[in-house]
Amino acid sequence: MAKIGEILIQKGFITPQDLEQAMVESKNKGEVLGKTLVRLNFITQAQFLEALSEQLGMTYYASLADVPISRDAIEAVPVKFVWHYKIMPIEMLGKVLTVAVSDPLTIWSIEDLKLQLGCEIQRVLATEDEILDTIRKYYGFGAETVEEILSQNVVEKKEETKHEEVEEIEKSAEDTSVIKLVNEILSDAIRKRATDIHIECYRDKVRVRARIDGVLYDMNVSEQMKFLREAIVSRIKILSGLNVVEKRLPQDGRAIVKVEGQQVDLRISIIPSLFGENVVIRVLPVNLMFDLTDLGFFEEDLGLIEEIMAKPYGIIFLTGPTGSGKTTTLYAYLGRLDKEKIKIITIEDPVEHELDGVMQIHVRPEIGFTFAAALKSILRHDPDVMMVGEVRDRETAELAIRTSLTGHLIFTTLHTNNAPSGPPRLLDIGIEPYLISSSVNAFISQRLVRMICPNCKTERTDKSKLGPEFQDMKVYYGKGCDECNSLGYRGRTTIYEILPVDEAIQQLIIQKASAADILAQAKKTGFQTLKDIGIKKVRLGVTTPEEVVRVTELEG
Repeated sequence: MAKIGEILIQKGFITPQDLEQAMVESKNKGEVLGKTLVRLNFITQAQFLEALSEQLGMTYYASLADVPISRDAIEAVPVKFVWHYKIMPIEMLGKVLTVAVSDPLTIWSIEDLKLQLGCEIQRVLATEDEILDTIRKYYGFGAETVEEILSQNVVEKKEETKHEEVEEIEKSAEDTSVIKLVNEILSDAIRKRATDIHIECYRDKVRVRARIDGVLYDMNVSEQMKFLREAIVSRIKILSGLNVVEKRLPQDGRAIVKVEGQQVDLRISIIPSLFGENVVIRVLPVNLMFDLTDLGFFEEDLGLIEEIMAKPYGIIFLTGPTGSGKTTTLYAYLGRLDKEKIKIITIEDPVEHELDGVMQIHVRPEIGFTFAAALKSILRHDPDVMMVGEVRDRETAELAIRTSLTGHLIFTTLHTNNAPSGPPRLLDIGIEPYLISSSVNAFISQRLVRMICPNCKTERTDKSKLGPEFQDMKVYYGKGCDECNSLGYRGRTTIYEILPVDEAIQQLIIQKASAADILAQAKKTGFQTLKDIGIKKVRLGVTTPEEVVRVTELEG
């Protein structure tokens, strides 16, 4: 049998000098040579296992994602064994169970497993990370922690927990295992780049979902988590300083936590439902600032935006539905301004990110401190530029417009489907046409589309199901890989349309023209719609036709 060091050298993973150094270190430390090589970063665990499989004549799987996993094998091995021994059941044939292991040299665990399960064990090799990821996929996220909690009888296993004492729930919420479970939920979702985490209670299950790149995906959790739903919600309440006893009314809170070295701001909303309290956690990175180029604005359009922003007064409306990234883009606009020479004040609900050098105000409608009330007060603080989080009613819109006419530059948002619908929307809520035409500098609309994962980007050969606008170009898609959690997409980018209010548009606003008439006039001066920008990004291989159609279907 060839020695492991010789195989590693033959494969080009290490040099003879590396091997000599590792052998000395291995002898001094009294550890196996392979572990020493990995610890010294001479090789990866995957390279070590590849060489070891050749030496021992065992099968090695670089990835378990494409390996068919037998349901019989999973049912044969309890979750506590899987997590304790860090193994993944692959196949069960008669009395022979095939399992993936990352360390074939720990024979005692295999013998223990034989004794416990009463079957023969056949081993294949895979890295520990591959094994743990596959365990989470097939056994459910947090299964180990849930099993640990239930085995300690921290909470009673029963379907109905409505009459459980509050003191018991509070005690279980402070248990180390419940804290660990909630931390695992948060860490896993944030690691996958989730912007929202949904914890939903139903009659016989708890469903956990994460919104990644604007789309909700199920986080495969252990079925046993249904017994812990009240303890989980109570722990989240304690984390965000909410009332643990109150279960009849909605509650909102916040917490700042550190996950994998990243500080994140959690905005927590809890609402009672038929089978328990449902939780939504908004994940907001602290001190996050984007530039407009990072958000996906083309260089040729940045000049137009700079020209619009250069005006010392007026109002710029950013339009789009909830979740279209309007606030992030507004922050990027403010980031381009010279905060040393001008005073910037924002009015938000809630304040999503901290901006250095900017005075930020959080409105509280429940005590009468609304956008309109805040606007009236901050004028005494001598601002040059203001950002109003959202125009929700006539009073706020009128105040913002009149304030812009007194020599202030104002950024704000409005809910419309596209930029040309902005003027008719303001007319609908009761703003006079002359105020709109004389104060508004531009309407800018935007959407967010998912970007193709660069690691698994592949050219599409079959375009038969795509529209005619995509037939004359190369079209790409993401096959799915570990980098993008097999989704094919990673990250989001902006598609947008910019409508400057020039003299021709001003005349149409005075005449109370429709959105269609405003669009027709804008196109005469080179206006590009959301769909136009989307098609550009498909042509550049940034996104897919399906994404553009998904977010612009209202545009025709």
